[in-house]
Amino acid sequence: MRYLKKVILTTGGTGGHIYPALSVAEGLRKKGVDVLFVGTSLRMEKDIVPKFGFKFVGLNIAPPRTLKNIFGYIKGVLQGVALVFKEKPDAIIGFGNYISIPVLVGGVLSGKKIYLQEQNANLGGTNKLFYRFAKKIFLAFEKTYDDIPMKYQSKCIVTGNPLREEIYSIKSYKEREKLKVEADEKILLVTGGSLGAKEINDAVLKNWERILEDKNIRLYWATGEKNYDEIVKNINRTKIQDTVRPYFENMINIMAAADLVVCRAGALTISEIIQLGKPSVIIPYNSIKVGQYANGKLLEEVGAALMYKNSEATLAIEKAFELLENKNELDLMKINIRNLKKENAVEKIIESLDIWRN
Repeated sequence: MRYLKKVILTTGGTGGHIYPALSVAEGLRKKGVDVLFVGTSLRMEKDIVPKFGFKFVGLNIAPPRTLKNIFGYIKGVLQGVALVFKEKPDAIIGFGNYISIPVLVGGVLSGKKIYLQEQNANLGGTNKLFYRFAKKIFLAFEKTYDDIPMKYQSKCIVTGNPLREEIYSIKSYKEREKLKVEADEKILLVTGGSLGAKEINDAVLKNWERILEDKNIRLYWATGEKNYDEIVKNINRTKIQDTVRPYFENMINIMAAADLVVCRAGALTISEIIQLGKPSVIIPYNSIKVGQYANGKLLEEVGAALMYKNSEATLAIEKAFELLENKNELDLMKINIRNLKKENAVEKIIESLDIWRN
């Protein structure tokens, strides 16, 4: 197949960076664009990206915190620059993380068009380094404008986060039918992300008797891989309709069916909640670096979610039970979240790339 255009996408490290990039990659592939994905050979993208059928180059770089890693990182930057000069892409899109720096440096030095996508409410470190060189910056949330000097704000477009295409056609009632949900049954989804969240898991365990007693609540609980075996040992029995797994491959289908979601505030999770219009109880990861507090605050401020600290996880689970019994409050949260909903971000990002005219 002869490609008309070539685009390099670069990021890695966590699903929150990788999956938005893959969503854009899928959209570009449908338009007949040659997509090359550049990450690191040491993190999860080396396994995930090839599974989706994209060409992948893994640079041998780790966070430059030790002397050995710093030298390795400098070598990785040189490899990234050489790669850009060799591939001659029409555009480069960076999705954040230290992993995208080598290719973005290559883009700047070779005079290629570079674009940035920011998943979180606050601008990440790598995007702070490169926004002045970018042709456009694709923001998930309006709030990110606060982190960008006025003279560069004209480069910004609020697109929302790129999500998997199927999320735009998913219907809550159809997903409930598939799960054979009874009319008076309420679905509670609890997830701490792919790694799990100990504080959330402990809070669910503390409320286990209540979950067992309430026949009208059906629980879907994603514990995370590393916590799963220990949790299963601690659960003496379950209701037949409750499901406890390390992770749900069909997470967005269960989320679509849910009446309420208890979760962390990772950028992708928040964007999926917004797109599906789901009330939520949010317990952000503590670290300021990760930016989850600011993500969760966006939902809390419009009255679409309640937010609790890690130390209040038990209280958060108790509040989730109260909410499930309060249809009016859940309905109000659903109405409030509509104000944050965006159109298809993948389409908007691809349309905005200045590569189609020549």
